[in-house]
Amino acid sequence: MSYNRINGHLLKKAIIHAAYVLRQNKKVVDALNVFPVPDGDTGTNMSLTMDQAAGELQKLQSDELKKVVDTAAWGSLMGARGNSGVILSQLFRGFSQSISSNKQSISPLEFAQAFKSGVDSAYRAVIRPVEGTILTVAREMADKMLADSRKIDDMEKIFANALSYGEKILAKTPEMLKVLKEAKVVDAGGKGLIFLMQGFLEALENPDLTESALEQKAEKTDAFEFRDAEDTIKFTYCTELFIRGRDIDLDLLKQELSDLGDSIIVTGMEGVAKIHIHSNHPGEVMETALKWGELSNIKVDNMKIQHRELIKKQETDVSHDVEDMHQPQKTEKKTGIVAVSQGQGLKDIFISLGADDVIEGGQTMNPSTENILSAIEKEPFENVIILPNNKNIIMTAEQVKLISKKNIYVLPTRSVPQGIAALLAFNPMLSIDDNLAGMSQNIKNVVTGEVTYAVRDSQWNGTKIKQGDVIGIKDGQLIVVERDKEKVLLALIDEMVRGKEYGIITIYYGQNVDASSIQNISDELSAKYANFDIEYYNGGQSLYYYIVSVE
Repeated sequence: MSYNRINGHLLKKAIIHAAYVLRQNKKVVDALNVFPVPDGDTGTNMSLTMDQAAGELQKLQSDELKKVVDTAAWGSLMGARGNSGVILSQLFRGFSQSISSNKQSISPLEFAQAFKSGVDSAYRAVIRPVEGTILTVAREMADKMLADSRKIDDMEKIFANALSYGEKILAKTPEMLKVLKEAKVVDAGGKGLIFLMQGFLEALENPDLTESALEQKAEKTDAFEFRDAEDTIKFTYCTELFIRGRDIDLDLLKQELSDLGDSIIVTGMEGVAKIHIHSNHPGEVMETALKWGELSNIKVDNMKIQHRELIKKQETDVSHDVEDMHQPQKTEKKTGIVAVSQGQGLKDIFISLGADDVIEGGQTMNPSTENILSAIEKEPFENVIILPNNKNIIMTAEQVKLISKKNIYVLPTRSVPQGIAALLAFNPMLSIDDNLAGMSQNIKNVVTGEVTYAVRDSQWNGTKIKQGDVIGIKDGQLIVVERDKEKVLLALIDEMVRGKEYGIITIYYGQNVDASSIQNISDELSAKYANFDIEYYNGGQSLYYYIVSVE
């Protein structure tokens, strides 16, 4: 079908279908992922990123063009996983920024210009762009679109030409990158982009698509779900909303909300911010937010009522007759996740990432089979994935499989960073087998470090260890012995990042660490490792001063 304009309705449909096509082919992309390391997760990362963008679009009731592009940019940003996912999110971000709010539709030339803006944004996001990757394929396709759109007024034909040209560029990527040539494959990210563009073109060719991808409802995953007894709820109202405005300072906004509640999450990008907070005064939250812009998608839930209704539902075994309540989103999923962790901060992180329950446990406090079984049996799922997050809990978790009537899957995560990495790969829309494969692969991509202290005199590799010495452990192997925990942490990270040119260093600091000292450490690491993103969180764990992940 010939188009000389694309409106919000068609663009929404095309993006959702593109996500569907990529999802169907993500394993093909995974098999190509040999750069910079053969981790085999590019397709999965790109697919999960697109799934979130598509999910947000499925929830969007408006077909207004600007809202569609902004929502796609927001969803891809929130769902971005891995370098390829981040690049995808930047493509959407640059595209959305180039579309003005008064546009109801765009011409082929305007589309090409917006795509080019997305490519420019993606290049800026990469510290050292490498040719022969998704960036090259995207840039060449954008240039082809721009050239054709100046002489052809048919969006479908322009897209078909760009796709054909992009496939030729993809075929040349092994000549641009030695590692691809040696492995005899094309670039994985570029191949993923080709699948996305194929899906987009299919939607242009057939605007009446009725694929399941267009019909399925987006899964909702609240960042924090109510898990405890009603009398433990300090803040009654779970409040979520979006802010649209200029110059939103996310850090300052979070600071302004800090006295109004807990479980605070403030995320966003230029012009858009999302707030999640548990508060007793949602009105004050909204008043604070109003200072920064226009509010939308406001949702306020009374968690005490939620709890009472949930208990009533469980006791009466009624699944369809509950009136006027906000149904906990975990009942929409087919698979539940139970994690083991120690420390309130780490528990909050697991819950925010989608765990349905977190069992208190870890070093020196391993949960029993009964503890794990009890947590599983109260979950409304037939399939449950257990993340032990400790080598000493794996066998106990395996025992639950012999007792429970549910389908229990134990992912042998040996550390908290491995558990978090596994959870980041979980997608409620995928099958249990696909989830287990993706989560297992993510575990392999994480290096774990731990800083604790010696409980007795010992000796290691010719080095005498005194009781009270601080020791650094990398993936279960003792690496550093010192008296100062900060020195051990820095030396340990040196070993963990060895051989890596870039990545993410995440530090979870424990009960006995001053927040000011972690800021100083973060500043030192940022200066030393310019190509790494440095993140730190209050894990609240005991015994371990620091838990570190490098990926």
